[in-house]
Amino acid sequence: LYDPFDGYASLDSALILYFSSPRNFTWKDVAESHTHGSRAVVDGILHTLSQCSSSSYAGLRTVRPAERVEFTQRAYTAGRLNLVADAGLQRKQSWR
Repeated sequence: LYDPFDGYASLDSALILYFSSPRNFTWKDVAESHTHGSRAVVDGILHTLSQCSSSSYAGLRTVRPAERVEFTQRAYTAGRLNLVADAGLQRKQSWR
């Protein structure tokens, strides 16, 4: 990942996964970033993404970290999960 606002300074090596709607649980376009996770790296990435979001850089709209169980709630609201599947996901998440 590179910061386009800082001379394309390197932020981190990362895996970015993009899930386009409607072929995902939430029916929304979603991107996930998998980084090394140090506080400095995460802060730098979030800062750069917020700059991109506020300036509509590359068509980005809202960029923010997801809330806990947000994707499960969105999937349930969109009719992609029922209560049985949701209960199974909650049990799986509690194992972590």
